[in-house]
Amino acid sequence: MTPRLRTAALLLPLLALLALPGTASADEGQWPPEALATLGEARWAELAARGLELGATDLWDGKGGGLLTAVLGLGGCTGAFVSEEGLFLTNHHCAFGAIQLASTPEKNYLRDGFVARSRAEEVPARGGVGRVRILTRLSDVTDRVRGPKSAFARAKDDAAREAAVEKARSEIVAECEKQPDRRCAVAAFEDGRTYRLMEQTEFRDVRLVYAPPRGVGDFGGEVDNFRWPRHAGDFSLLRVWAAPDGSPAAHAPENVPYRPKRWLPVSSKGVSEGDVVMIAGYPGRTQRYLTPSAVENLESWFYPLRSRTFTDLIEILETEGKKDPDTALRVSGAVKGYGNGETNARGQVEGLARNGVAARAREEAKELEEFLAARKDLPAEWTAAPAELEKVLARDREGQERRFFLEEIERLSSYLSSALSAVRRADERKKPDLEREPGFQERDLERARQQEKDRTLSLAPAATRKALAYLVEKAREASKDAPVRAFDEAFGKDAGRAAIEKRLAEMDAATSLSDENVRLANVDATLASLSASADPYVKLAVGLHADLAAIRQKRKETNGALLVWRPRYLSALEALRRSKGKAISPDANSTLRVSFATVKGYSPREAVTFTPRTSLAGVLEKARAEEPFAVPGKVLDAARAGRFGRWADPVLGSVPVGFLTDGDTTGGNSGSPTMNGKGEVVGLNFDRVWENVAGDFGWRPERSRNVNVDLRYALWMMEEVDGAAHLVKELLPAK
Repeated sequence: MTPRLRTAALLLPLLALLALPGTASADEGQWPPEALATLGEARWAELAARGLELGATDLWDGKGGGLLTAVLGLGGCTGAFVSEEGLFLTNHHCAFGAIQLASTPEKNYLRDGFVARSRAEEVPARGGVGRVRILTRLSDVTDRVRGPKSAFARAKDDAAREAAVEKARSEIVAECEKQPDRRCAVAAFEDGRTYRLMEQTEFRDVRLVYAPPRGVGDFGGEVDNFRWPRHAGDFSLLRVWAAPDGSPAAHAPENVPYRPKRWLPVSSKGVSEGDVVMIAGYPGRTQRYLTPSAVENLESWFYPLRSRTFTDLIEILETEGKKDPDTALRVSGAVKGYGNGETNARGQVEGLARNGVAARAREEAKELEEFLAARKDLPAEWTAAPAELEKVLARDREGQERRFFLEEIERLSSYLSSALSAVRRADERKKPDLEREPGFQERDLERARQQEKDRTLSLAPAATRKALAYLVEKAREASKDAPVRAFDEAFGKDAGRAAIEKRLAEMDAATSLSDENVRLANVDATLASLSASADPYVKLAVGLHADLAAIRQKRKETNGALLVWRPRYLSALEALRRSKGKAISPDANSTLRVSFATVKGYSPREAVTFTPRTSLAGVLEKARAEEPFAVPGKVLDAARAGRFGRWADPVLGSVPVGFLTDGDTTGGNSGSPTMNGKGEVVGLNFDRVWENVAGDFGWRPERSRNVNVDLRYALWMMEEVDGAAHLVKELLPAK
């Protein structure tokens, strides 16, 4: 076919790069929607020859239309509309928090699964998937953010530059959100060289429709995480509801299922080896153009420390969870999050070393130095950029371990984190709204209140105080050159972990933050009232605020310097690669992207070859009586009886479970629809293989593979195991 191409209305410098020969090898690249039209006739012809039946404007037409408008942002994950009545698919692990928050020890949907037999039985979804965003428009706002007449251009120091950019972004967002039901964001591309405004419609009434038991959705747990062959049924089904007129609305009895303008048809035929596919979603962040010292710091310090810390926190929380089913349920989300982070950290360390990323960065840095020395025609700031950037990064590494543990304390869901959030919000409230930090403006109040309501269902004081005592001890060890006075006052200068934990138990008994209403009131409290509070956690939060504020201020200064030198460094690197007939593919930045890929196996090491598809036969081979390979009885019965229904794959001779592609993905692509050449959903991306964990720092055609759940496994579970034929009918309506 002849792809239908059109010239992008707004061409970023980035997009101009994409037309260069050798832009990407094979299927490397996470392409912004507006970049698709610039990929070139040869690229589209190659994709068409592989079976792609769609062109650039079929995916994104630049006017808020195209298949990609059915792809949803879920706040760290991705989803996709798959029915005309608002059903959307995402991963089980993306909906994990919502399933946990809807569960009780008596009705444990996390353990047993959930099926809504009617619309009336659909359960409100809380947490990250409780709000979905539909992208409606993209526009270039670079000139307003950092153009020659901007406040950024007039700023005299790094902190002022960062503040100018953030204020400009806030002003643009505020203007955008004057329209009803809009949620807007300004995203930095190319390390802040350009900026794009994303206009999104946000829906707030989301309901859980179907979730498999954890023994299916999380089958293999951390043992199988980032591994192949994989047999997890990592899928779930939710629905967006709206006001009767179709507009976004809070949860209400009169709401009706939302009818999206576009949804992705579901394929019942699945995939075969060699098929072309597309993976669309909101990938979080890749960093493929780091300096040598930045790579080395990640490999030798950050990821090893993260792995050790998260391992210890998992052990603490799991030990407490074994004492009480309610505690186990309440900490399950935190354990899963730490588990995924710890496994990822180990994979990053191994992958960075195996792929020689630091060595390649050093080699390219030397080549860049020689290139810039020889090219006197290039701007002087480009020549200065590599050395200046390294100075910025060296300053940022000062006190990084202290910063790491203090920020982990802030992130730990606890009475203290609630109090810290309240104090920070009260302090930010002293500023004009548009000068407040993101997350602490008036537009964020509703979300802050919802977080406190959700916290009620995840608070586990006995477990949390052990985790907090551990983090406080580690933070104090890392703060010997800059002691944290608030910790000395709260726990005593020489207190060890046992003494810290004992004091935290006393604080738990004395605090009023176990009361949701008190925490909700704190969201609106003034700094003066919080500073006068006798609550032990509020007092500790007030004391810690100065240390955390200093960390944030230093980060602002670092970010301001990076806004100067990273774009210059990238321009210099771009010039080097252009001289060699190469270019730079865009790094991910949590904005909508699409990757092209092939269903393909790989060889992880000598004499070992992995084929790209798995089936129920592999589930039965792995099945054990204990977690994480305990398979629900109803699944075992159906699989052993060969009750495959219409979902058996003729080649596999069983129900397909997972498949590999060479898609360019990262965190945030969880839940991304994997579409065939017709734009039909055939699977959901949910993971990468172990050899590709470090793919954020470089894509490799020989081993960059992402893991997808075959949608036929989901359809089989619904139809043959759980008797939810009504959902299958909605997903596969009669033509």
